[in-house]
Amino acid sequence: MKKALTVVAVLGVVAVTPLGGAGASSSSRTALPASIVGLSARQIAAISLASARAQGTCTNVSHGAAVGLSFGATTHSGANVAEQAIHFNKASGTALLVAGTAYVRLSANLITLEFGRSAPQLANRWIAIARSDRAFQSVTTGMLFSSMLSQVLPAGKLTKSKVVTLDGVKVIAVSGSANAQIGLSAAKQTLFVAAHAPYLPVALDAAGRSQGIPTTLTVTFSHWGESLHYSAPPSALPLSSTPLATGG
Repeated sequence: MKKALTVVAVLGVVAVTPLGGAGASSSSRTALPASIVGLSARQIAAISLASARAQGTCTNVSHGAAVGLSFGATTHSGANVAEQAIHFNKASGTALLVAGTAYVRLSANLITLEFGRSAPQLANRWIAIARSDRAFQSVTTGMLFSSMLSQVLPAGKLTKSKVVTLDGVKVIAVSGSANAQIGLSAAKQTLFVAAHAPYLPVALDAAGRSQGIPTTLTVTFSHWGESLHYSAPPSALPLSSTPLATGG
């Protein structure tokens, strides 16, 4: 649901490059070191991302804030399926990605933000968006597992912290400039990696500017490797049959 949220740069969500489902075979996993404490920041980040890829699925919860704005999303990301609940101030919505088709159910305000036109008669109704619809990429960006992971690594020169505690978990903070896909300028980003095997990402923080507005973003990661199963909602309206087909 990128277009509605890039107004203030929430963590994006789809470059569709499947990485394999949950339960990837152990033979595909790289042997893990006994400890990452003595490794470089880039080595720690690489190990963490490789361990994350081996899981195949994840839940991430993002929270962002700017002047007068609060936004965020809870996304259950798989290789080929995903579910996302988003909020932008008081506007809210849900999106599903099933069998290559996106389905959205949005409040009236979020319809306007996402599609660039008002259609209150479609508020809170399921709308089916085919891959051939031009709105597909905007709506689904950031939902799939592969695209979620593509935004996790900080850019530029990386530094690391000593082992610290974050919400009761021992982590090492890997810091750099913001990943371009997050959408913030003049920004810093920190990835918190679990200090215990398999060294999965725990959270990230980013702070910078979106369209000149100071913006902060936090994301937490959990439920790695859980199976995800979603079904297409019944009686969804094809986007092509609605006034929104010419929006955006």
